[in-house]
Amino acid sequence: MPMDPHREYCRRQHRLLAHHLSIEAWCAGDDCILLERGHLEEFLKLERFKSTRVQWLLEDIKPWFKHTEPIHAGPEGDLSSLEALYLSRVPLARKFLVRPDPINADELVAWLRSNGLRISLLHSISAVIPPSEEQIVTRLALLASGLSEP
Repeated sequence: MPMDPHREYCRRQHRLLAHHLSIEAWCAGDDCILLERGHLEEFLKLERFKSTRVQWLLEDIKPWFKHTEPIHAGPEGDLSSLEALYLSRVPLARKFLVRPDPINADELVAWLRSNGLRISLLHSISAVIPPSEEQIVTRLALLASGLSEP
């Protein structure tokens, strides 16, 4: 049975982003990226997230980041109140999933790093934020052909 065209478009977009982010994390020597909502909105060209879209995103990036945890601005479990995502290739301790006091993303990453988690914000490891699909595909093609280095 063929998949819904919109769902397939979203899957491709999510996978492309995940592949790009996994390379960025690997090159930075990190296990985890804290991806802020604003960067997701810009890349995906969305103004708000419905819980279905967030669920699709979490499913689609699983092969690249097996331990993905959403951070919610609203009630726990409300996927539409997504504030940020932990994208991690290693399991995250529960203590890292609870934000200490009101804290901005840079302070949160500094706190996480001081507690031994190899994590970065996207803007600290990527030159282009958010990258366009064309930029990602071009970079991946150059890397795959050996015409570029990570």
